[in-house]
Amino acid sequence: MKSDIGIAKNYLIEKEIKELERIVTMYLDYAENQAARQLPMKMVDWIQKLDAFLQFNEYQILKDAGKVSHDVAVKLAENEYEKFRIVQDRNYESDFDKEFKKLINKSPNRKKE
Repeated sequence: MKSDIGIAKNYLIEKEIKELERIVTMYLDYAENQAARQLPMKMVDWIQKLDAFLQFNEYQILKDAGKVSHDVAVKLAENEYEKFRIVQDRNYESDFDKEFKKLINKSPNRKKE
């Protein structure tokens, strides 16, 4: 829905989602291992460990929120949504149309070609 765009503007492609799942799983396994070893950790320690973990896995560490403003990000997301919506509307088939086609195809009076 277009109303969701301002909130959910950071869409990931499937490859990015899989990559995110893997890195999160690795980090949670690491954190679970730290807890099982009963190593006391403060939040500041976790921040440092996370940065080190990401660097070890060759990910860039962001130092700030980035350069794209909220307004620009929302506008980009709205433009992408409009492209998506046009394709979606073109391919849309209502439940009524689907059922009507089923009835027509089952009709005994229908001429077979």
